[in-house]
Amino acid sequence: MTPRSAEAAKTSSRTYPLLALFLIVSATLSLIWSHARLLWNDEFLSFYSDGVATFKQVILVQLRHPISLDPPTYHLLSHLSMDLIGRNAIALRLPALAGFLLLQLCLFFFVRRLAGDRSAIIAMAVPILTASFRYSLEGRPYGLLLGLYALSLLCWQLAIEDDGKQHSRILPLTGLTLSIALAITSHYFGVLILIPVSLGEFSRILIRKRLDFGVLTALILGLASVGIILPFQRALMVYRQHYYIKGVNIHDVSQGYRELFLRYTSWPIPLQKLAAAIMVVLALTLAYAGYQRFKRRPATEHAYTWVALLSMALLPFFGYLFGRFVTHTMEVRYVIAALIAFAATFGIVLERKLRSNTFYYTALTVILTAAIAINTWNILKERRDSAALLASFQLSPQAAAALHKNPHELIYLQSLNDFYLDTYYDPDPTLRPRFSLLYGQPQEIHWLEHDTNYVTAVNMLTFAPLSLTSYADFLKQPHPLLLLNHSGWEWVDKQLDADHTPQQPQSECLRGQLIRVTNPSLPAK
Repeated sequence: MTPRSAEAAKTSSRTYPLLALFLIVSATLSLIWSHARLLWNDEFLSFYSDGVATFKQVILVQLRHPISLDPPTYHLLSHLSMDLIGRNAIALRLPALAGFLLLQLCLFFFVRRLAGDRSAIIAMAVPILTASFRYSLEGRPYGLLLGLYALSLLCWQLAIEDDGKQHSRILPLTGLTLSIALAITSHYFGVLILIPVSLGEFSRILIRKRLDFGVLTALILGLASVGIILPFQRALMVYRQHYYIKGVNIHDVSQGYRELFLRYTSWPIPLQKLAAAIMVVLALTLAYAGYQRFKRRPATEHAYTWVALLSMALLPFFGYLFGRFVTHTMEVRYVIAALIAFAATFGIVLERKLRSNTFYYTALTVILTAAIAINTWNILKERRDSAALLASFQLSPQAAAALHKNPHELIYLQSLNDFYLDTYYDPDPTLRPRFSLLYGQPQEIHWLEHDTNYVTAVNMLTFAPLSLTSYADFLKQPHPLLLLNHSGWEWVDKQLDADHTPQQPQSECLRGQLIRVTNPSLPAK
């Protein structure tokens, strides 16, 4: 054995322990962070949708009365997780963590075939450093989508492998079909998973001048899953007429890239501009390094692989076009799978430098240390934020007296997120069932120009074990107790002021102001 081959064998023997180390670090940090993080509005939508009694009910909720506006796959997975370990935040978020770990595994095996073990370890470790890591602990489909997008790329790579040996393609082609189908049935923007592999395969057809019917069949079968989601999509039509997102902006493209790496919108404006400039410089540097690596790629590394990676990197742009002309709505987190291209390219372009043991182990140490430091800071901040929110449930004597004066009286509020927080986290078991969510379509449209919360409330009435009250019924109460949270999505205070309804302040509590309303003897029209 030559010194070079001995070194390679030594490196190979450490590869899988390093892979396991970074997977364990990812899972550990995610679970600790998840334990520190309280559920928030969008997660509550999933929590109540997925927490129904049976799989059939999960499907029926998404098919007839959705409040979490996704196809059923993620909801079925989180329902299964809740069945196994209980109705709690960790169970809701486990499919997202599984998706993020799948992302890292697929990045490793994808990059390994292009640039070796060391580049593969670097590529799979990079996502822990980014802002996208938080999607490993969010009970929504985005973490799962990251894993499925990466799986589709890896399965395509394995299916088109051309090393002169005979390989069965059944497993990678099946994986390609399933990854596409699961992504499409997890989120309506999941259909974008077809773009990187399809463009890569199209360029492969042009280069080879012949069709690969196996890959094309896998793509078509995956695309056929669109037929599964069409009935679920029709259930969303009631939201579309007055949805809170009014359109898609070209700035969503740049915001989509920002969402991948760094959340800095709460920083001072000068720091935001500096961070944006640094990110642009780093992205251009990586793009240039990727181009140079593409030009000197080995003969066995085909151009169509880079076409697929480039297409993956352009997902925010494709997402903008899809939102602009098809769905007429878009959130930048829908396209975070572009991270796959950046992480893979970063590992690949460092291939030569990583041949140095000093550089390689220094890079690993820096990434591991930075990952622990960054996410420890995130966890500590999350704990402070959660502690501050939980402290808001501590009542002053005046507030306690006002709330407990009539122990059977409903406490009305109109902020959906605060309603969820109060009914789930309030430590007083006698208060939790007394909170009741107000909803009213004409008022919400008049004051907020959308009726998203109204439709959500009406759909929740069919399955959620929560108290909800129409504004018309609220007006029938002579002296109801109302909690104003001023969340930015409230209209009830504006409506009461416009109607000159008498209001008597009771106390500051529960992140808002408790008031006693004196309604007219006849309901207002």
